[in-house]
Amino acid sequence: MTVNEPIESLNDLPKKDFLLGRAEACRGCGALIGLKLALKIMEKNTIVVSSFGCMTLLATYPQTVLKVPFIHVPSNPVAAASGIYHSLRSAGKEDINVLCYIGDGATYDSGLESLSAAAVRKDNLMYICYNNQSYTGSYTSSATPYGAKTATSPKGYQYFRKSLAKIMASHNLHYVATASVAYPMDFVRKLQKALSFPGVKFIDLLTPCPVGWGFDPSNTIEVARMAVQTGAWPLYEIENKKFSLTVAPTRLEPVERYFIMQKRFSSLNKNEKERIQEHIEKEWKCLLRKKYWEVSEY
Repeated sequence: MTVNEPIESLNDLPKKDFLLGRAEACRGCGALIGLKLALKIMEKNTIVVSSFGCMTLLATYPQTVLKVPFIHVPSNPVAAASGIYHSLRSAGKEDINVLCYIGDGATYDSGLESLSAAAVRKDNLMYICYNNQSYTGSYTSSATPYGAKTATSPKGYQYFRKSLAKIMASHNLHYVATASVAYPMDFVRKLQKALSFPGVKFIDLLTPCPVGWGFDPSNTIEVARMAVQTGAWPLYEIENKKFSLTVAPTRLEPVERYFIMQKRFSSLNKNEKERIQEHIEKEWKCLLRKKYWEVSEY
């Protein structure tokens, strides 16, 4: 069961929650917001699969804040999710959702092989990457943006992040999208649309981390919003290979406004900031022209 009725505003969201109580997570955790919204749409007939990471804290024996089954496994969580899906299918229980709610480390890096295999097999999984752009403990992942300081890149990461949504769309999926907790209605609509398709559906959800990024927990939504407004995290969807921007600022804010909100970018020098701004502007021009696939433009 899922909520299929059109949701026009946050007031239209189902009142029932499936993530309750005091979660053992950091204040201002963006990933909690994303999971709470996802479960409002996917409801009780859902099994959540995750990797070892931040969300592991939601279900530590003998306590849990979840009202749905939850399993976390190391390294290859999608292999476990695929096993659950095929077991349910064999038992004739295809009305049960399998939600992969997995961090960027186990999505972009350690778990990419099993995710790719599930996509090729067209296993019916809803995959949401809760993307805080680093491993739990603030270690560098290939989702970490250029110039960001982490525990393993104290002087700033020296590579631009992986374009995983593009990689997943190359698997011929029906639906791939990016989303942000600062735009909940955009995320909810994308989730509802994704659930209408068979096979793997992939949403890369930006979920800022106050601890790892270095900002006050009360500013999670503002930081996430500025990522979109500066073009550092563009919001789009690829539906049956058709690309479209879903949130398009009239004019991009200077990325410097995004940097100054977080301590992780404090070591950037002028040349590095200019390089990042140039990269964002080139990418944005491609997105506006729907030249998403043309790597030579970057």
